[in-house]
Amino acid sequence: MIRILLFCIISYFAGWLLCDINPDKYYTWYSGIWHGLFFIPNLIRSWLGDAIYKANEYSTAYNVFWWIFTVWTCLGFLFGGNKRHH
Repeated sequence: MIRILLFCIISYFAGWLLCDINPDKYYTWYSGIWHGLFFIPNLIRSWLGDAIYKANEYSTAYNVFWWIFTVWTCLGFLFGGNKRHH
């Protein structure tokens, strides 16, 4: 439980420092990758404040890359991690 809480706190600040989304800015494919990678921290931030987890104005390439990296990030969060093999 402490690991999850610590992950959320660190992710919150990483998303705020590295990937704050401006709702008035137009974003392209590169930002789609970045925003997809920081989907979980930005989603948590959107629950706790006025941050958004996906840009309002974006290109088609942004949308494609955002979906690819968001799914990848979520699958990694759910099924990845430190597994011990004996």
